[in-house]
Amino acid sequence: MPGLHTAIRIGVIGAGRLGTFHARKIRRLPNVLLVGVADPVEARRLALAAECDCPTWEDYRPLLEACDAVVVATPASTHATIVEECLLKGRHVFVEKPLAVSMAEAEPLVNLARKTGLILQVGHIERFNPAFQAALPYIHDPWRVETVRQGPFSFRSTDIGCVFDLMIHDLDLVRAIVRAPTSAVRATGIALLGPYEDIAQAELHFANGASAVLKTSRIERQPTRWMRVWTRDAIIDIDFAARKTTVCHLGEKLRQGMLDITRLSGAELEELKHTFESQWFDYQELIVSDRDPLEDELHDFVESVRTGRPPLVSGESGLEAVGLAEAVIQSLDLRRLGEPLGAPTIREWRRAA
Repeated sequence: MPGLHTAIRIGVIGAGRLGTFHARKIRRLPNVLLVGVADPVEARRLALAAECDCPTWEDYRPLLEACDAVVVATPASTHATIVEECLLKGRHVFVEKPLAVSMAEAEPLVNLARKTGLILQVGHIERFNPAFQAALPYIHDPWRVETVRQGPFSFRSTDIGCVFDLMIHDLDLVRAIVRAPTSAVRATGIALLGPYEDIAQAELHFANGASAVLKTSRIERQPTRWMRVWTRDAIIDIDFAARKTTVCHLGEKLRQGMLDITRLSGAELEELKHTFESQWFDYQELIVSDRDPLEDELHDFVESVRTGRPPLVSGESGLEAVGLAEAVIQSLDLRRLGEPLGAPTIREWRRAA
């Protein structure tokens, strides 16, 4: 473990879009040295190395000899192999989500990090989103969660579908706030661009009675990243893109079930229109900071490496998100555009008793 005043040497494996973002941020972190980048695509690695004024390698293995820790920002299907090799070399690892593309790949990585005492952090960046952080103090025992995450096709992550590409963000967030085992999962999806799902919807049920509905698409014109959380006394809306959070506190009479619109006369309903929101609902827009989530999660990684404390999104957290994503895939009734309409296949994942 580097000393408290020793610069931590970090290398970046993968010089694509995310790797570029990471390299730029690492250069600006205090008491941190970007020792180089590695990528098999020559033009990409040379451009990033020139921008960041650092060495570059085609193969990531020589890079490991020069650093204390690495950021792995490569295609998801390569994560397991690269992360394992980095840990075996004694390097702390920050890996972009997902940790791996199956539990069979992800679990050995977590066990290896635990055995070697190395930091393994997973890049579920929405945990650091200021809008989500602002909402956390108001989320107590949520009983229903709804999420929508969609946007245009990025021409990246073509080795996985939208569940492991996009929905896994929300699976991680749901897992973080609903602290109960998943009891059942049902999901539907549509494949348009290849063998993997490009649109998916999942319904999750938890052992404590809570539920969640998650909608994801990577072929929409307008990007949306939104979550609604229902608790016993409030409804919390989180706009991750706009970084805006609103809490609607439910009035005491409403929580006690003292409003029954079926018992009201026409005149009473007409009168209720004018006082409905002010009498029964109290909306509060929270103050959300302007902090940079990527910078914050990299700072969290550096501090974990420096002090040995667990990161906010540990390998164990990443493993649980992979487990939920795998359950969604296992329950997925996947349709392909052009197929004749027929009776749906009922597929449901249930936790073994």
